[in-house]
Amino acid sequence: MSRISILTPFRNAERFILETAASILAQTHHDWEWILVNDHSEENEEELLNEKFQDSRIRCYPNKGKGIIDALRTAFDQVSGEFVTRMDADDTMPDFKLALMLQELQQTEATIVTGKVRYFSMDTDISAGYQAYENWLNQRVDHDDFYAHIYRECTVASANWLMRTFDLKTCGGFENLTYPEDYDLLFRWYKAGFHIKGIHEVTHLWRDHDQRTSKTSDDYQQKAFFKLKIKRFVELEFKNDGPLIINGTGQKGRITAKYLLEWKIPFFWISHEAIKFPNGIFNHSILGLDEIPFAEKAQVLNTTLLSEKSLVEFYSKQIPTLHFYQL
Repeated sequence: MSRISILTPFRNAERFILETAASILAQTHHDWEWILVNDHSEENEEELLNEKFQDSRIRCYPNKGKGIIDALRTAFDQVSGEFVTRMDADDTMPDFKLALMLQELQQTEATIVTGKVRYFSMDTDISAGYQAYENWLNQRVDHDDFYAHIYRECTVASANWLMRTFDLKTCGGFENLTYPEDYDLLFRWYKAGFHIKGIHEVTHLWRDHDQRTSKTSDDYQQKAFFKLKIKRFVELEFKNDGPLIINGTGQKGRITAKYLLEWKIPFFWISHEAIKFPNGIFNHSILGLDEIPFAEKAQVLNTTLLSEKSLVEFYSKQIPTLHFYQL
């Protein structure tokens, strides 16, 4: 069989880790190793696992540094499997997950396989925002367009992928990642030209609770996501052979503009409500839609909820070669 290395950083996950472990032990694919890294937990997860499960496939190590990225590096150093995946200490997986992902990866030309997700909670109702994100992620599988929406959100759930260990090493592994690390890893795959293949099954059960890192850490809030995505846009997409345009003056537009100004990237700032900002924002003028500069080519960063199709049609009247990015 083909060994799969499962990487799990954990901190204060005592409440959930036995259920996570049970879902891994229930896998129909048995050739796996579960590499856990204790990220300075104040609880007794390792003792719980040792008391409940006597399984040599389960190994735990202390974090060589601090935080999830250092924990992933620590775990990756211990990998012996031909294939690798990540698992969060508070989630669960259906018993067919590893077998199905491995089969898909071995039978296609894909570099990475992912599947659909489902949120669950034992404590509270799933919020409308999380339900919308679940639906949006699963649409990426249905439409097979993971990279087309990469500048909007992270299109692959952090613990819902499988790839060859060699390929992850080739693209840099977890070295020099920036938080949010799952999103940055996606950009690394994108830069490397890795092909992502979606499975039309729910392969990951995402637990929602009040202590989720995505809710409690600044590393996973909107500003962190925008700083990362704008930085990667500048590195991977920015042409500087035509105007760069920000569309929208809401919170997303202002965060985007702030980083571009900080990095001294020139841009035009457009709004259908430009009249509200006679003095501009951040000492940068705001232009109306009728003031769009004519250009042969341009890049548009859209930060509004206006229809992408209508905006592309509108801008295309002034810009024959248009590259449009929905943030």
